[in-house]
Amino acid sequence: MKSVNTRLAILLASAIAIPAGIASAQDADKPEIYKLMPDTALSGLVDPYMPDRTDIDKAWPKTPADPGKIQVGWTEITMGGPFFVELIKGAQKTADASNIVLDVQVADGDLQRQCGHIDTFITQGKDLIVIDPTDTLGVASCINRAVDAGIPVLAIGTVPSDRARILTTITPNPYENGFRTGEYVGQNAGTDLIVAALIVGVVGNSTSESRLNGMVSGMVWQRIQDLGLDISREDAMLRGYNLFQQAKKSGGFNDEELKFQVVAMGEGNWTEEGGLAAAEDILTAHGSKLTHILADNDWMGIGSLRALRNTGIETIKVATSADGARIALEEIKKGNLLVTGTFSGEQTGVSAVAFIDQIFNKGFDAQNLPLGTYFPAYAITPENVDDFIDPNPENQFYKYEVSPVLNIGEIRAAAGVN
Repeated sequence: MKSVNTRLAILLASAIAIPAGIASAQDADKPEIYKLMPDTALSGLVDPYMPDRTDIDKAWPKTPADPGKIQVGWTEITMGGPFFVELIKGAQKTADASNIVLDVQVADGDLQRQCGHIDTFITQGKDLIVIDPTDTLGVASCINRAVDAGIPVLAIGTVPSDRARILTTITPNPYENGFRTGEYVGQNAGTDLIVAALIVGVVGNSTSESRLNGMVSGMVWQRIQDLGLDISREDAMLRGYNLFQQAKKSGGFNDEELKFQVVAMGEGNWTEEGGLAAAEDILTAHGSKLTHILADNDWMGIGSLRALRNTGIETIKVATSADGARIALEEIKKGNLLVTGTFSGEQTGVSAVAFIDQIFNKGFDAQNLPLGTYFPAYAITPENVDDFIDPNPENQFYKYEVSPVLNIGEIRAAAGVN
């Protein structure tokens, strides 16, 4: 694994993908890809010219009612998959080692239920609320009710609308994980024709869309380099974004110059069974010409591998942009799965509670943090998979370290922005 300093450098490189020569947020030369933000398919792409958030009322700083027992209300989007189970296990284990008490409720993807959780936590006078948002827009008013009641809110997993006055969002990086895994898929393919199918968890979910958009864009960028085309990284990202939007609207695209096609797009609800069903439909229609199945998480990728085994097809490669689950790492070692990305449920839960410990117990200033605080992004491949396998069998994901949280001033400084 990387050292902490190296990981910090990679975090900055991952979070701040900017062109040289930009002088201000209003600069007319600012690449178009950054002008599209915020966007459902660009979660994790960080603009270092983001506005300062110091003066936004976030109910911070907050003095807990009992500093010896910090009461946290936690509304989780679902417990319907291993990612979320490990997330809560990691959070609870970290809280048990500190003076943090978690009250975890599950919204089952229901916005009204999640807002009901928040209202209950307000009534109970929690010191802080953690929310794994069911959506990015509708939840904002519910979050702001808590802030108006004097309770700060920390998001995890999905960055909500900038209308939500959260402290920050502790989360893996959807777009950059997709981009890095997409680069590897492109490297592996060389300049051969790519005919792919996409399997998204849920259309309209920013994490799902950003991971697959990032993956397509990373493949576009790698193919541009391999073909020797004179196109900037930012324009490659925009080209990938436009291709992904086309796939959402029509089920596919054909970029003849890049020799890159998508012929189908299915929805797998982030589960193995969902991935199996989506892949079966895709293989029935397009199995004879596909070279790749690109899934936005491991469980749908594992389902796709099952579908390939069931049909006896051995020529199609399966790649995922997340989660780095132990079972996926084993499939990479066996040569069955091409690549996955670092998107750990346990890391998310542990890091969120570690952040709560920092702000309440260690004096960390949470007043001017970005809407999204992202973990470093890595592609886990056959070449490096052994570095990510945790010898601790209780960790069902990859080996990780808790990443530093940077404020907006630090992000700007790292990018050379005043």
